Amino acid sequence: KDIPGTSSLSPGSSKECAPDSQTSAGTAEPDYCRRILVRDAKGTIREIVLPKGLDLDRPKRTRTSFTAEQLYRLELEFQRCQYVVGRERTELARQLNLSETQVR
Repeated sequence: KDIPGTSSLSPGSSKECAPDSQTSAGTAEPDYCRRILVRDAKGTIREIVLPKGLDLDRPKRTRTSFTAEQLYRLELEFQRCQYVVGRERTELARQLNLSETQVR
């Protein structure tokens, strides 16, 4: 069964992107689509059509490593109130030596 957003069509043709503009190669491809060819576990090559706005080349940020004490305090606060905002968030971040974005 095919996955939504994927196609087993040959490169250069796609049902997901209607022909809005012509590329230099003469194949119809809208400028908002990006095609990626992937090989599945069985060796079949499939074409995935994604929006170009999806930035796949940007490196992911590194995951924050919390200390045991930080995790304990964050979990306590979460049990007390799931949405920490304003002064409470600023103060908790200061106490735990974290940025406010890490205290979510």
